[in-house]
Amino acid sequence: MGIIANKDLNRKNLLTLILFVTTFLILVYMVYKTYCENTNTIIAQQEQQMLTISKSASTNLEVFFNEKTDNLKILTGNHDVALGMASFDFGALQNALGAFYQAKHESVQRIYEVNKIGEIVYMYPEANGEEAGKIHNMLNEDIQKVLKERKSFISRAKMDQPGHFVVNIFEPVFLDREFEGMLVGSVDLNVVYESLLKSVKVGQKGYIMVKDQDGIILMHPAKDQIGIDVIDTRKQLYPNFDFKDLENLVNMQMSQKEGVMEYYSYWWTDKDPKRTKKLNAFSRANIGDSFWIVAVTMDYDELEEPIAQNQIRTFQIFGLIVLIFSVAVFIIMRVLRNKKALEVETKYLRELNAATEELRNKDLQLQHAQKLQVIGTLTGGIAHEFNNLLSPIQGYTEIIMNQVDPKEEIYDYLNEISEASGKAKDIIEQILVFSRLDNGKSKFIPFNIEEQVEKTLKLLKCTLPLNVELIYKKEDTGVILANKVQIHQVLFNLCKNAYHAMKDTGGVLKVTLDTVPMEEIKQQAPQGFTADVKHFVRISVSDTGYGMSKETVSKIFDPFFTTKLIGEGTGLGLFIVQGIVQNHQGFILVVSEIGKGSTFTVYFPKLSTRLEDSKEYAEKIPGDLKTVLLVDDLEKVLKVTKKGLEPFGFKVYAESNSVEALKVFEQNPDRFDIVVTDQAMPYIRGLELAERMKVLNPTIKILLVTGVVEEEVLEFKEKSIIDDYMYKPVTGSEMARKIREILQSEGR
Repeated sequence: MGIIANKDLNRKNLLTLILFVTTFLILVYMVYKTYCENTNTIIAQQEQQMLTISKSASTNLEVFFNEKTDNLKILTGNHDVALGMASFDFGALQNALGAFYQAKHESVQRIYEVNKIGEIVYMYPEANGEEAGKIHNMLNEDIQKVLKERKSFISRAKMDQPGHFVVNIFEPVFLDREFEGMLVGSVDLNVVYESLLKSVKVGQKGYIMVKDQDGIILMHPAKDQIGIDVIDTRKQLYPNFDFKDLENLVNMQMSQKEGVMEYYSYWWTDKDPKRTKKLNAFSRANIGDSFWIVAVTMDYDELEEPIAQNQIRTFQIFGLIVLIFSVAVFIIMRVLRNKKALEVETKYLRELNAATEELRNKDLQLQHAQKLQVIGTLTGGIAHEFNNLLSPIQGYTEIIMNQVDPKEEIYDYLNEISEASGKAKDIIEQILVFSRLDNGKSKFIPFNIEEQVEKTLKLLKCTLPLNVELIYKKEDTGVILANKVQIHQVLFNLCKNAYHAMKDTGGVLKVTLDTVPMEEIKQQAPQGFTADVKHFVRISVSDTGYGMSKETVSKIFDPFFTTKLIGEGTGLGLFIVQGIVQNHQGFILVVSEIGKGSTFTVYFPKLSTRLEDSKEYAEKIPGDLKTVLLVDDLEKVLKVTKKGLEPFGFKVYAESNSVEALKVFEQNPDRFDIVVTDQAMPYIRGLELAERMKVLNPTIKILLVTGVVEEEVLEFKEKSIIDDYMYKPVTGSEMARKIREILQSEGR
């Protein structure tokens, strides 16, 4: 019997060994596959990021040239310009062309007047005889084309001197439908590259370049590369180099609108170019009748560091698995004689396996967070540009409304424009939640919470499906100190989650608003929560959806946790909501049950003061004369702000160049009562300008205008380098009120 028992035991040991060897091989395969997938993911993410940069640059180029064409159309559509060309009134016409050039000289190299028989009769700036002859030869073929077709035309890029290309924009001029000639604007591509593309950085050696549909390089960070054929010229310079991959890339670029390719080439600006592997992403920009290739290139070796980190992490995981596997084999061989020990060790293996899976999930979360960071940067840039567009809209609307009788019909039209631009400003504030560098406290103001809730619910009704009923109940809740945009985001996110839980089955979305005393909620408040207020405003959002389990409720405020399908949610909504509520010295509670729905209740401290006590809107602006130095690099914003301030009794000196503004201030630091400066300017930023002016005149008052209040702005205000700041866009009356507050604080 003992012999039979030993044979059975040996058979079991052999089967166990075979089983574990097979398992080990499977684990090795899985680890290798995971490594390959992670490596491919890193490369794919980099390729997608480069393609996004290329597509964005292509769009910027197309928008740039469309804008220049539109600007020229405005000039040719001017009746005085057309009349001047028809009547040969060169004086008035030259003044108009000179004014246009001065406004656009940062990108327009020269502007030409061509008569109806194709002769260049005037150019600004003027050129000497030899240069004028070269210009005529360069423009003649395109002039004949426009004479024949008599319509707008953007020429192909042409080299007017080594390392320098221009693109000429032709716009015909008509007077009473009679062709009188054309105006031609010459755009400097080197200036275009400097302003739109040069700042793009891809790794240490990477860059962005542009070539035309014939393969001629038009824009490049190295000027000695401009004008050469990307293949033929380099073959002449380096006859022994291998151009096979580069030719395949160029063929791909010429045949496809966009794409990404790994290839072998050379860094042509190196003294001794070596063959190296590169990564290239490209897209097309349609300019006139031709197209350009916008290509972003980086050194493939720069991807080795994240790939190597991935490899190290994979080996660590593999080593951990091997260690676990070895321990498991040893334990299980002994567990054949001890069942209890087997159970203990199996549990240990499960826990280690869970730890490994959690490590992998954290890695995926990090990648997700990096994507959101890119989105935040992009939205921040978009919001900044929209603020610059809204400034003249709001400013001129206010100026005209002050000059129009409120009883006139046009006043109602202007009021609609004002309200629409105000709503656009609020939407931009919502966009900035993802990109703002401060926590929003700089925009905390006392306001009636009831009005904000009703505005949010009015917007929400437009998005609710027909099978979801909205019920709103309220009481007199008073005033809270908060950021309006963030309160809107809290309520909108909670309501969106509520109707998402009912979108398939339908149900009731109920929102209630009331006030509760502190004593009533002491037991419900989180442990350690304290607040020096007597009452809280309570906002409750409930639904009749599918509800949540206790385990899910315990995780819903974790970042990246979501119960929605892939693509329907980021897992950040409730995480951001909780952060906003805590930042407002409040707290949030959740009650949910499977099949019965969920209720989210938010508590905010209530102010004891009434909104009517505020002087912010009741105060009238005095009209005594004060001198203001206004600095902003955008001419449109500068112009409307100046016009908006002058009716309130201010003498405004406007300057669009921060360097020139500093020079004006240095000549007489006591000349101005206050300096109003934009933050985001070239050459000298607003805070640096304020610091320099304070050195020259420590008593000068400085008001900063910015789209985003960074920590640095708050620090400068605490140090009294700036006296206050305002958010863009801002109207003349708002700025006048703020200036008066600053000056009156010192008794001026």
